[in-house]
Amino acid sequence: MKGTVIPMYVTARSRLILEKMLMTKHLVLLSDLASDFEVSERTIRRDFKEIKALLKSFDLGLEKAGAYYGIHGSEDKLAAFKWQLLDLTYNEYTPDERQHYILKELLKSDDSLKLIALANDLNVTVATVSNDLSKIEEDYLLTEQITRKPGLGISLNVDEKVKRRLMSQLFWEKIPRNQFIQLYNQKDVDELSEERLSYLFEQIGIETIEDSLEDIRQALSYDMSDDAYFNLVIHITITVDRIRSGQTLALPEDIADLREHEEFALTRGLLASLLSLPPLEVPESEIAFVTTHLRGAKHLTDSGTFSENEQIQAVTLASQLINYVSEQTDRDLNSEMLLKGLTAHLRPTLRRLTNQLSINNPLLGSIQRDYPKLFKIVRAGFDSIYRDIPVPDEEIGYLVLHFGAAILQDDQQVQLSALVVCASGIGTSKMLVTRLRKAIPQLKQLKTISLFELERTLEQQPFDVIVSTIDLGEVPYRYIHVSPILTEREISQIEVYLQSKGSTYGRKNRQENQQTNLSKREAVHLLETKHSAIETVISLIDSFEVIPITETKLSPNSIIRAMCTNLLSHQPALDIEALVKALTIREEWSGFGITNTKIALFHARTAEIKAPVFQLFPLKNEVQIPGMDGSQVMVNTLVLLLAPEKLDSRGLEVMSQISSLLIEDPETIALIQSGKISEISDFVIQRLVSFIDN
Repeated sequence: MKGTVIPMYVTARSRLILEKMLMTKHLVLLSDLASDFEVSERTIRRDFKEIKALLKSFDLGLEKAGAYYGIHGSEDKLAAFKWQLLDLTYNEYTPDERQHYILKELLKSDDSLKLIALANDLNVTVATVSNDLSKIEEDYLLTEQITRKPGLGISLNVDEKVKRRLMSQLFWEKIPRNQFIQLYNQKDVDELSEERLSYLFEQIGIETIEDSLEDIRQALSYDMSDDAYFNLVIHITITVDRIRSGQTLALPEDIADLREHEEFALTRGLLASLLSLPPLEVPESEIAFVTTHLRGAKHLTDSGTFSENEQIQAVTLASQLINYVSEQTDRDLNSEMLLKGLTAHLRPTLRRLTNQLSINNPLLGSIQRDYPKLFKIVRAGFDSIYRDIPVPDEEIGYLVLHFGAAILQDDQQVQLSALVVCASGIGTSKMLVTRLRKAIPQLKQLKTISLFELERTLEQQPFDVIVSTIDLGEVPYRYIHVSPILTEREISQIEVYLQSKGSTYGRKNRQENQQTNLSKREAVHLLETKHSAIETVISLIDSFEVIPITETKLSPNSIIRAMCTNLLSHQPALDIEALVKALTIREEWSGFGITNTKIALFHARTAEIKAPVFQLFPLKNEVQIPGMDGSQVMVNTLVLLLAPEKLDSRGLEVMSQISSLLIEDPETIALIQSGKISEISDFVIQRLVSFIDN
């Protein structure tokens, strides 16, 4: 039960502001809200008056910290308010919501719809609905498919397959992919679907579908990407809903071929289970539809199961496309790496095009905006070579990334620089640098700093790109906000940004960087930095301990307090409360759990710490804590890494090297997670000593 519903009226913009604040873990910047909703900050402040009154009726409050705002209150009351807001029957809709509603009604109805009925549903005029309809025709390319007949109403004249494609598009527009994945990881997806999306699917049951599909995923001889997997979940959801509504597809011409594939039998069983029907009563046209999507979702290696003809077609197209782009850009892009990457990408692309399967590309907007010339070249090249079927921009966008990376690699003179910002400059920043070096080799110069050093560093030198693990708010320069684990999508965003700058940006004179004879001052500085590194290593070895925690029921807050209290033996005058607060603040910026490990990293730079600290805490039982990627992760080992606020750059470099141990080497990760105290201690001490030699 979500509690008694309190009737409430709220304007469309206020409702969207509330939804944004509820979906965000940290406080929201006022200027960001004004920018998002394209109004002034004064207008947002007026909206806050309405929001404050509404929150008060739920025993909640509007929290203000400088220019940042958020909602505060108990977890149960926040949850109750969240669901009532989602349940709310809107009295006012945004233009996007009106257009979604109209298109949804057209998709669900077999009969013509009256403009006056839609206007009454939306509490607007008939003229407004007519204007919304024109926008729908433009945005969804439905000018010829939507008919308006005076006296009869409006109707959408498309086949069932197109309707399903539009339903899938509406779904992802209603819930952005990152929110869907976040809710999926939190296991809230089915509740949200029932509460928020029942307007589109009568009986959605996404969680049930996901459970059934997971069985199929394990039975298949290949894997698929997460994006393809989530797309497939939605396609099956739509299929089940349409079958239950009596809307089925026509039998495809290639049904005989599809019956031969392993996916066909698995899909028959899946749909039979979801529809509670005997397997033989499931329409073969629907089995074929899902089978086609399932085969299109394959995430194959080079030794995949594509036919020889598909392989030849992909290689031929890739070669012709490389030659075309090379000619248009006046570069020789013929390389084995590009050919191999393009071929691997084009095989499933050609299969999707042949079967008229859509793909989602969340980076499309930034690719078209930041790299327009290359996009036009790749689009023109693909269209001139592959004339069989129109190719959507989403597919072209992914090809642009392949060529953009090749162009960056081709320009050997460019040495790009990056500034990496995290809360302390000693933990997640090093992890990020490690991943950046592997993902984007052109980034030759990477500097890690804390938030407090940012302004001073930017005054001293420019950087080609600024990457931050924390939200910097409204700043007069562009930066890219990423997670410490650096996802594939974030890597692509950085590549697109660097490509948009052109090959001359960040050009360095290599001769300036060559080693020269040291002056007296330089020699002294070199020895001082080595001395600083040695002092840091000595402090870390002196403080290093492996301390098992035997308590079985621990919250993140109690874990932090236990680790801090243990430090009193090394620093008796330590202000425990101040240190707990410093570590707890990190959770507002990002979590502690390192993705794909059972390790949590707690780190900070603070005035309370007088000398560097490095300690490990194996747990008796695994605990769940917030992960660095926003999900909840189970961990069995805690790492505490603390540095004085005024530790110099060489000392910080030594400190940051430690965090890289936790992600670079699988054997190291396995050893730390093993809980073997003596082996861990020997290994860590040897690595610390090796830092001095390096």
